[in-house]
Formats: sequence, structure tokens, C-alpha cells
Amino acid sequence: MGSHPSCIVPLAEAAGAGDGLVGGKAASLGSLVQAGFRVPRGFCITTLAYEQFIAEAGLNKHVAMELGRKPLDAMRWEELWDAALRIRSAFLQAGVPDTIAAQIRQALADHVGDGAVAVRSSAPGEDSQQRSFAGLHESIVGVHGDRAVLDAVRTVWASLWSDAALLYRRELSL
Repeated sequence: MGSHPSCIVPLAEAAGAGDGLVGGKAASLGSLVQAGFRVPRGFCITTLAYEQFIAEAGLNKHVAMELGRKPLDAMRWEELWDAALRIRSAFLQAGVPDTIAAQIRQALADHVGDGAVAVRSSAPGEDSQQRSFAGLHESIVGVHGDRAVLDAVRTVWASLWSDAALLYRRELSL
């Protein structure tokens, strides 16, 4: 895929990829695969893909602008909700870079085929022993086709910036 590092890790290799690249949930599923448990075939879209997406779409600047208006702990709920809505809208309007989209399409062909998939979050630190983000980020099941998968990926990435996720981060002083 050109000069870009791989944005995909097969689920069977996720345990060795590390929590910082695929998140704890994916790494744990990879451990189950390595231990011989039956786990549906799949792959992980890495944090490298997310970082490339937000950089190329200018979303890092958008997030900084929205959250830089006022300290998170000083925002009223309504202000936080509005900022979260604007951030999520920007994520949903941004296109997935061609290099990432091509890798996702190839991974679907290689690891899943024509079947339905689940697109779930597995962010680093999302479900650690110190804190759990369970239920805060989107999971989308029954997704069919390349375009729908790319849309679902953007939706899951956007859910990292929901008002509930921002409130939880504020509560944890993250």
C-alpha cells in the first residue's frame, strides 16, 4: 500500500500486535485464537489507520478547536453535547483515505469474504483494569459490503467523541 504502514492486523495476530496498536479487546480475541478457541474470522483496523484518517481529514485540528474553546471540566453539559455533535458530524462527513479503504477492502476479501461483519471499537485503554468504556462506543453488527463497512468504521471512530464518552473522560480527568 505504498509508503504507508499496514493499517490492518489479522485477528489471529492481534495478541502480538500490542494494546497500543489494536486495543485490549482485539488483543484478547487474538489470544483466544492463539489458544485454539473458536473465534469468528476477522481483522483489526489499527490505531495507525485512525491517526492517518484524522490527520488527512484535518479532524485533529477540528477536535482541538472544539475542545479548546473552554476547558472540558468547565463546559456545561449543553456545551459539551454541542461540541461532541460537531466533532462527530465532522468525522461522519470525512472520507476514509484511499490507502486505508483499499487495505480494509483487501482485508474483507482475505479474512471475511461476503459475510456480514461486526464493526466494534477496541481503543487502547478502552477496557483496562483501571477504567471501562463499556457501552460508550458504537458497535455495528450485520454490516454487508465494502461501502457499508467503511461507513461503519467512521461511525465507530466518531463515537469516540460522543457526549457520553467526553463526559466520562472528564469524570476520569483524561
